[in-house]
Amino acid sequence: MPRYRKSERVEAMNETRQLLLEAATDEFARKGYAEANVNQISQTAGFAKGTIYNYFVSKRALMLALIDEIARLHLEFVAGPVQAEQEASRRVKAFFTAGFDFVSSHLSKARVMVNNLYGPDAEFKEVMYYAYQPMFDLVSREIIEYGMAQGVFRQVEPISTANLFMTIYLGTASQVDEMGKSWLDGAQVADFVVRGLSA
Repeated sequence: MPRYRKSERVEAMNETRQLLLEAATDEFARKGYAEANVNQISQTAGFAKGTIYNYFVSKRALMLALIDEIARLHLEFVAGPVQAEQEASRRVKAFFTAGFDFVSSHLSKARVMVNNLYGPDAEFKEVMYYAYQPMFDLVSREIIEYGMAQGVFRQVEPISTANLFMTIYLGTASQVDEMGKSWLDGAQVADFVVRGLSA
């Protein structure tokens, strides 16, 4: 019986942590890191002021956890459609389609990502670099190297090409209006990238 109670407590704590992260996403997206208020985050999540400190030692720790969470969700959203495709150029299209869909359907998370990517905080940028490394690996191994092995893509250096690929993706996918509608078409961007990679 005590084990069951402990698991219930852990589940409740995990749920509270998730609600705090969701409220933090909206707060950071709207106000930016400097202006975001941790007490407001706690209250928006439905908890008393200061609750956030039971889960995160500081506002900075909260942002660092949020960056990891967004990167994980972003990768999950994109990886499945990419891996479902057997042909390399279709994997590029799946990546950009899913990536643009992620931004439009998770607009607050995308704004947090972009604000940190182009913002002044060096630590946040560094943490983003490491948090997004699995996505870089997906592009490098499962799109670029995969396409070269199929003979669909010309021989390129995979790591630097993946960096360029991700720069194109992050730059183009971040161009959205207030409602999350992209100014660019993901399929057109994917076609541009495929043409650049094609053998």
